[in-house]
Amino acid sequence: MSDPSLFASPLVRQAARNLHRLEVLTANPIWTDMSCRWYFWRTRRMMARTPDETAAWLPALAFAVSCEKDASVLAELARQPLPEPLPPEALPWRDRLIQSWEQYRPDTAWEKTIHLAALVRLDRRAERLPEWLREARRALDFGGYDRHLRLAALAGWRPRPGDGPPHGDRAKAAQAWVRFWEKLYQHPGSQPDGLFAAAALLHLAKAGWLPSGPSPERLREEFRQRVQQWRVSDLERSVLRMLLASVPADASAPERGRQDIKAWLELTRKDVDWKKREAVWGMLAAWQREGVLERSGRGRLPEPPLLLPDLARTLEWEGNDDVLLAMAGYIPGAAEVRAHPEAARAVVARWEALSRDGGWEFHLAAWVGRWNLMRDGVLTAEEQGRFAADYVEAIGSEDNLELLALAQITPPGTFPLATWAGRLSDLSDQNDRCRLAAQMAIHDWLVEVMERANGEWEGRPAGRPYEQRVASSDLPLAARQYGQFPELPLRLAITRRQMRQALRRAGQEGAGNRPVAPFVNLPPEVWPDFRRLREIETALAAGQMPPPPDAGKGKRKRMGHLATLARLPEAQPRIDPTNRTGRATSSEFTTRPSSLETIRHE
Repeated sequence: MSDPSLFASPLVRQAARNLHRLEVLTANPIWTDMSCRWYFWRTRRMMARTPDETAAWLPALAFAVSCEKDASVLAELARQPLPEPLPPEALPWRDRLIQSWEQYRPDTAWEKTIHLAALVRLDRRAERLPEWLREARRALDFGGYDRHLRLAALAGWRPRPGDGPPHGDRAKAAQAWVRFWEKLYQHPGSQPDGLFAAAALLHLAKAGWLPSGPSPERLREEFRQRVQQWRVSDLERSVLRMLLASVPADASAPERGRQDIKAWLELTRKDVDWKKREAVWGMLAAWQREGVLERSGRGRLPEPPLLLPDLARTLEWEGNDDVLLAMAGYIPGAAEVRAHPEAARAVVARWEALSRDGGWEFHLAAWVGRWNLMRDGVLTAEEQGRFAADYVEAIGSEDNLELLALAQITPPGTFPLATWAGRLSDLSDQNDRCRLAAQMAIHDWLVEVMERANGEWEGRPAGRPYEQRVASSDLPLAARQYGQFPELPLRLAITRRQMRQALRRAGQEGAGNRPVAPFVNLPPEVWPDFRRLREIETALAAGQMPPPPDAGKGKRKRMGHLATLARLPEAQPRIDPTNRTGRATSSEFTTRPSSLETIRHE
């Protein structure tokens, strides 16, 4: 029986890489800092991704939910995007994500609300309505803030595409669900209650579940007016974000959609509470992304879009970093850029300025915004050149959580391995977050280089397994040390020739066909474990989740394997023995002391 990973699709391979990356991060001690995890996922959510790239994060999300204990990070995990429709290969991964949320045991009212919000969003079957109805009725007995949180989470439920009103045994529960929200809409116990009810009924009306109730247009208008009138407290900021994140764009008619967008833009003005500005920009950015994520075109904004000029004007004065991060998630399309070229250039220039000035929170938002514009093809050649130069400068000087965003960005041109390796090995840098970001960036780049070397340069036909084998004498020392594998599959090893080609193509080779010195001085923790990567890939290709990574002795043995992988004979690091600082002189590069497991020449 053939190995499923040998025929794995690009989606499965990307999902395996994402899950392996998260396992590597989880093994890093600094990952216990919840701020690292929260900003990682928050940045991940705001970055541009195709539908397949979004679906490829589902196994990693399931793993993250199963490991996470912090409520703030769980709330961010519950907000991660989900493409519709899902590729068939990703359906088991969504089921595993639902299972991870089902197995989570909340302790507080806030954790229970996060738990419900995730399940309501992921599992849209009408069979679960009796459970959601019990929770909604129970929420009416809570106090103000807890009541609002719970109702906002449950109001986000919407039927699956194509699901009409249920019949038979399920019809009773569905009718009770509709009556609950209609009663709350007509007789709200507080001002936000009517807002929650309008949102819930809007979802039902769009699905055709309210034949005699208010129209979607009326509900949409009332919902927006209630948001405008609501005085949101600091505690209720999360309630507003949760509620607006569930409201879809009006795609019923282009003119009506334009009017709806213009009305919402009134809530992004300077005199509006920043909490509303943040929530509205997050909603507008999500609407724009729906045109990319939803392949069938549902929820696509009317053409030509209207947001780019407003985005440019708002960026000139907006000074709240949370609002800026929400704005960074807005990615103008090609039609929008063609319609408003001056506004597009103004947005690019403002994000560039914010990435250089201000605090690290501004830098983080600006780099997300710049990356999204580059991914969408908005940047000119000159702007891409400034992007690459600013990126190298930033990764060499930034020292806070914005580095987690930079580590997830692929700059144009040559990968700055030397600069990232410097952040990894500089002993004067006491910030563990910097080393975490450097580890992530280098690890991802090495996976890319080695995967390309293994998959492309042996003439493997598309769709064929790559079980090509090579002579043991042509393999690096790492491969030859496997006594139980006299002929190692090419999937798990890189020949010297291939590595030279990989470095040359990646722009990381020095004069005389010698790789740059930092490459051979990388510590073992940045080197991918291709055994584990293939194990993950095999499981995902078979529609399963992989077994947990090895622990204890097995893990130490695997890390020893990673250390030998780095012993490439092409470059001998040249270190000045009199240099007590441990820094390389002139053009030479820093090596790590033996206490940090320096990888030396073979």
